[in-house]
Amino acid sequence: MLKRYLAAFNLDECRLLLDGLRWLTAPVNKKKELTLYRIPYGIFGWEIFKGMRSHDMMAVPAAEMSEGLPALYERLKAEGIELFFEHKPVKLSSWEFAFDAARQSNLDWFEIRPEIRCDGKLIDDETWQRILAGRGAGEEDGYVRIMDANSQKIFRLISGMYKTGGTEAAREKEKKVVNVPRLQILDWIALRKLGVKVKLPSEDERIMGRLAAFERLEARPLPSKLKARLRRYQKEGYYWLSFLYENRFGACLADDMGLGKTVQAISLLAAVREGLVKSPAGDGKRPHLVVLPTSLLFNWENEMKRFYPGLKTVFYTGKDRKVSFKGHDVVLTTYGLLRRDIEKLRDIRFDVIVFDEAQAIKNIFADVTGAARQLKSGFKLAMTGTPLENHVGEYYSIIDLAVPGLMGDYDEFSPLIRREASPALDRIIRRTRPFVLRRTKEKILKELPPKTETDVYLDLTDKQKALYKKTVEQVKRTIDEAYSTKTRQQAQIIALTAILKLRQICVSPRLLLPEFREPSPKIVFLIEGLRELLEENHSALVFSQFTSFLDVLEDDLKRHEIRFLRLDGSTPVAKRKKLIETFQQEEGQSVFLLSLKAGGQGLNLTKASYVFHLDPWWNPAVENQASDRAHRIGQKKNVTITRILMRHTIEEKMMALKKRKLELYKAVMEDSGRGGKGFSITRADFRFLLE
Repeated sequence: MLKRYLAAFNLDECRLLLDGLRWLTAPVNKKKELTLYRIPYGIFGWEIFKGMRSHDMMAVPAAEMSEGLPALYERLKAEGIELFFEHKPVKLSSWEFAFDAARQSNLDWFEIRPEIRCDGKLIDDETWQRILAGRGAGEEDGYVRIMDANSQKIFRLISGMYKTGGTEAAREKEKKVVNVPRLQILDWIALRKLGVKVKLPSEDERIMGRLAAFERLEARPLPSKLKARLRRYQKEGYYWLSFLYENRFGACLADDMGLGKTVQAISLLAAVREGLVKSPAGDGKRPHLVVLPTSLLFNWENEMKRFYPGLKTVFYTGKDRKVSFKGHDVVLTTYGLLRRDIEKLRDIRFDVIVFDEAQAIKNIFADVTGAARQLKSGFKLAMTGTPLENHVGEYYSIIDLAVPGLMGDYDEFSPLIRREASPALDRIIRRTRPFVLRRTKEKILKELPPKTETDVYLDLTDKQKALYKKTVEQVKRTIDEAYSTKTRQQAQIIALTAILKLRQICVSPRLLLPEFREPSPKIVFLIEGLRELLEENHSALVFSQFTSFLDVLEDDLKRHEIRFLRLDGSTPVAKRKKLIETFQQEEGQSVFLLSLKAGGQGLNLTKASYVFHLDPWWNPAVENQASDRAHRIGQKKNVTITRILMRHTIEEKMMALKKRKLELYKAVMEDSGRGGKGFSITRADFRFLLE
């Protein structure tokens, strides 16, 4: 077929043309005609030919057309081909943008006076509005004027802010002044790199300049009564927090687990108390609020007593809790109580609010997140080693709580969550970089002993394999039916629940069938490993997401006379404290069983040098957070982390999904600038897991 079409293409042909009363023949230049397909294809991709109704009709979505128009014009021009848009010739114009910003009386807003020129001529507001509506193309003097590639970049950055800034009253007037939230001025600063003139008041020029590169922040004295020797990176964190506090911004401290986020936060609170850090809003004498998971209440209490006993602390917990905090510096409460008592707490203005383990408010639609957003303070600090777990929508929720307005309205942001990474992530990274501080242990703690990670693959037993295959077919039918009859969100929940059965079979079929008595290969392997480690006087942490599996494991450990401690979500707060102290301080070897959710945050378990994960999850950040209970400051031994996985099962596929999650996490948090998609688990992912 290819030979036949190529032979037809190579034939010399003429076209018959009518010129007045004469007929003319003109040779067909097929190579020239081919460029009319090749050039659009190179810019817009193969989909331009999708659904062609005739050989000379290609279709491009309007948004893509406006973005690709400059490149299309340039390439056609190089071939001597003229471009028309809506029957009018296209002309490339040179654009200049300048913005003069003045501070309003309200510190959180700027007035932006735009000055835009096309080919040296000042553009009036009416023309500019037409260009906005035409996404970068405007008609003038019988021509369609389009922007060059650099001007297109500038246009895309400013058009959204220009249209959304200000009030309704301001929009009714001529757009000679645009009101822009103070935090979004960072977008305008970014435009300078593209040659845009942006004039700021001198005070804000200095602030924005330092924000753009916080490592140049001025060193300042540490609190005199602070009983801690801060490491260099911790001092930099303290300087950064102090700067943002004094300038009424907010912050997300996203250091790796084990790098001392708590002591950096306590240093800020202590500096405010000693007057070393000034509050521009006059909130310095108000109490601070720390919101955290229940399991970390005693940890914060101990850390404050240890590092700055001068801070008077009160617990907002228990049945007789009262909102009178007079005479106290720091109030400690939990996310659960915050959700329950928000009507009482929202009327109190705090100075600093710290959200520890802030992944608790990653769901912007959850009640606890809604409650947290109602709290009032001069400065909000979100602390989490995992600000992004599943998709960038979670990152938005945390950042928008700490620095409200930085990333715009959620309705405008939400389409970016499932879009291809580059444009969305570039915007996120640019906006949030000054307000998010992320350091990894690998880069910071050169003295921390190395950790070794090993994946051990075991085979299912014959009975286990038969049960697994039978369940796979059931799960496939359940998922297909869910996605055919339910909404996407409902189907996703049903699918995750169905997938859970396969994961349970992998760890122990007894989780599904209590009468199943065949030993679990994972438990057999684990017990052999623990026996060997205990004989050599080592200690180990054993993590599972299934508390029911910990129940099964307990029985086997008792039968083999292996002593252990256990902590999960049902463990009372007072008992947690005692368990951790017992594990850390008792002489000799120990085994600590932990549920991933309850034991994966805020705990210091450096006595252990071995960590076992009994069931994988597709979120590497959560698993790493758990492993970092042992691999953190204070650890003197090499840490060995072992994942026990079943071959040819969903667990093997989950490890591949985990790599994609890690790409997303690194793209946002480690500023690689590129990465995979921002996604939750999709139908395609479920199919992949069940193949």
